[in-house]
Amino acid sequence: MDPALTMSRRALDLRGSAVFCVDSFAQPACCDSLASDEVSVDCTCDSASVGFQTARGARTHTGRHRAFPLPDPRPPLATLSARGQAMSAAPAPSGWQPSPRIQKLHADHSRSVPAIGIERALHYTDYYKKLAPTGASALRQSAESLAHHLDCRSIRIFDDELIVGTHTEHRIGAICHIEKAGAAMLEDVLSFETRDVNPLAVPPGTKWKLLRKVVPYWLNRNLAMRAFPLREKVKYAGDQLNALHFAINEAAGVAHFLPDYGELILLGTRGLRDKIQQRRQCGALPKDGDEYLEASLLVLDAIDRFADRYRIEAERLGRDDIAGVLRRVPRDPPQSLREALQLIWLFQLVIQIESVDQGISLGRMDQYLLPLYRQQRERGDLDDGEARELFAAVCIKLSEVIPLFSRRATEYYAGLPSGQALTIGGVDAEGNDAANELSFLLLDVMEGFKTRQPNWHARISRASSPGYVQRVIEVVAGGGGSPALYNDDVIMPAMVQRGNAAEKVWNYATVGCVEPALSCESFTSSDAAIFNLGIAMEWLLAGRGRLGKDDAGERPWLREIHNLDEMLAELEKQTAERIDQLKSSLDAIERAGAEYYPTPFSSLLIGGCIENATDSTRGGAWFNASGIQGVGVADLANSLAVIDELVFEKGLYDLEDFANACATNFEGQELMLARARKVAAFGNDSPRVDALANCVALLFDRVVSRHTNTRGGRWMPGYYSMTCHQGFGQRMAAMPSGRLAGRPLADGLAPTDGSDLLGPTASLNSVARLDHSRFGNGINLNIKFDAGTVAGTEGRAALQALVGGYFAQGGMQVQINVLDPAVLEEAMRDPGSHRNLLVRISGYCAYFVDLTPAMQQELIDRTRQYAR
Repeated sequence: MDPALTMSRRALDLRGSAVFCVDSFAQPACCDSLASDEVSVDCTCDSASVGFQTARGARTHTGRHRAFPLPDPRPPLATLSARGQAMSAAPAPSGWQPSPRIQKLHADHSRSVPAIGIERALHYTDYYKKLAPTGASALRQSAESLAHHLDCRSIRIFDDELIVGTHTEHRIGAICHIEKAGAAMLEDVLSFETRDVNPLAVPPGTKWKLLRKVVPYWLNRNLAMRAFPLREKVKYAGDQLNALHFAINEAAGVAHFLPDYGELILLGTRGLRDKIQQRRQCGALPKDGDEYLEASLLVLDAIDRFADRYRIEAERLGRDDIAGVLRRVPRDPPQSLREALQLIWLFQLVIQIESVDQGISLGRMDQYLLPLYRQQRERGDLDDGEARELFAAVCIKLSEVIPLFSRRATEYYAGLPSGQALTIGGVDAEGNDAANELSFLLLDVMEGFKTRQPNWHARISRASSPGYVQRVIEVVAGGGGSPALYNDDVIMPAMVQRGNAAEKVWNYATVGCVEPALSCESFTSSDAAIFNLGIAMEWLLAGRGRLGKDDAGERPWLREIHNLDEMLAELEKQTAERIDQLKSSLDAIERAGAEYYPTPFSSLLIGGCIENATDSTRGGAWFNASGIQGVGVADLANSLAVIDELVFEKGLYDLEDFANACATNFEGQELMLARARKVAAFGNDSPRVDALANCVALLFDRVVSRHTNTRGGRWMPGYYSMTCHQGFGQRMAAMPSGRLAGRPLADGLAPTDGSDLLGPTASLNSVARLDHSRFGNGINLNIKFDAGTVAGTEGRAALQALVGGYFAQGGMQVQINVLDPAVLEEAMRDPGSHRNLLVRISGYCAYFVDLTPAMQQELIDRTRQYAR
């Protein structure tokens, strides 16, 4: 990033920016009082000094510096096409196609019927009912219940597999985490096989085992029921089963974090065991510290035995290649790429078995696997074709992981997401381009082998080589929704502003859907809860209740609101009250999880837990946080724009008129509806409504950021929705914007469906106007193109210019669907012939046929964007 300092006295917006000494990574004393809105930096890349001009006068600090500024003042996107066309050529696409072996594995995978895995639920129930020692600590029980399951569960190795280990007893299976949200998901146990969306096979006899042996034991022992006193349990369950205000994802278990796989491949389980013993010898253990370390040793023994069971099965089948790998890993550090990937997969598997199969992410794989890859290439015992084949085999294993969601939960989390993010590209510790030969190899796999998982993410910065950026765009233009694109030059300053150490943010990776997190040492729980921002308008108009057809009448409290500022203040008050309710519930869930169901295995690879001798659920990580997502930014902004123009400015209506119209879904108010829809909406490059969207986003930031979690970490706001924009929207009344009752809210930070009338340039301009420096937990922005629009050299160049211009303006993230609506419509009619059609939903990829009909129709209906 140092070359970015060759700017000549360029004005930088200091919201979220900072300048740090490269040598010490400290912020120089001369910089610590930069309080003016602008600073000028005068530097060349080989200069030893940086001069600052502020309202307080000139300051100079000698030393090497790195700037983390927000991007340049906004240039018109239309002027950037030449930049995209002038990019130097990337290496030619590899044209790699999966080997016959991988094609067969994928075909076998595609033919497999997803099923419910009940072994874990049965084994955990047996342990807690019959085997748990009286008086044993929760840490010991968590370790021993996991070990019991790993010792007893089925072991299966399929023909031609390169990487082994299954999520459940089935090839594609959904685990029932019975002690957490599994009991609630089993409301569909009698209809899983026959439901229209995401049917799951249920082996014979399974239903009655679950209903007789498992469910009764856990009904009042699952996480949510342990979290609340009796009088609150029924209310909590009712609120979450039909979530309208917020959905608490952590009730399913703490997930969405980055295991330190870089450390794992250096140590193996033997090295982790030594690390634990050394911590014991150091003494000064906290309360429960020795119990935590003992539980850690128990789970390490358990994964070693689990791997041994696979090795023995491989030997029985005559698979000496697999057996040879498992003789080394997991105990010892891997010496080959295959050994490393097998080791990572074993840990990925067991973490998801212990905690929950959501957002357990793989980090910067092109960085931490690069030394092994290069060593093996230098030895001459690995070629790139073999390496691609190994990564493709891992993609198949990752895609075997599906969640267990009830019909109701599927409305909010459609497409069977597991959010196993894999990050490539970015910068190194010196700010230089970190893309390497492994990055390009992984791009080949993305392009030639499209699977539901991993969730591919590509980091891009000013330091990124033109060849790397061009290759990324080529892969995106090829369809399938991968990779999603992340702007380092905005994300790293935003992370610093959220309390992450400036000297470490270069090594961030993405988690789950879109969330940036420190590699190696953070426990972010970055999808702890999702919050409905749009409902604040309904509560305000209804008088702290719900709007309905029988709710028309006088509303005197609305007469006290005379202008937009007063309305925003009321909306912030309403939002803060709902956020306080969310905090009360989430805190109760977190405390119960730490008390009853800690996660010693997952904590092994979270930096700080062994050093602090404390489980991750109890605050052991070096950096703790909770991510709270806001849904409906565009809907609320559009409603404010309509009210501001038609009520406060033109006086055509009053707030009571709008409240009554929303209560009746605009029946008999067709003129009002038409006028509302004529007001400029977010996504059309309108500074006025874009400023309102920024007000909404910053309102959410203020009410969220004041809170901390039970682990001592900060709450961080993000703006992505999974498919909660569908679930929330189906349960809401109409809004002043003209959005009718039951219609979806906007997806992430995207404009509302059909409202972005001026094309992608205007849409991206609007999103870039928001203050992304405050979005420390990430955003998702979906844009869509007809496949023909981005075809060929000209189409890709235009797409590259569009993305480059958006990032230059301060855009944080974008994900691009290249779709043919005719194909989507055909897939809706004949899903069997389009089983592997991938699309990108709010932060993750899913097979189109796995989506709800409402979500499928939303994809078809969304505006097709044109980059030319």
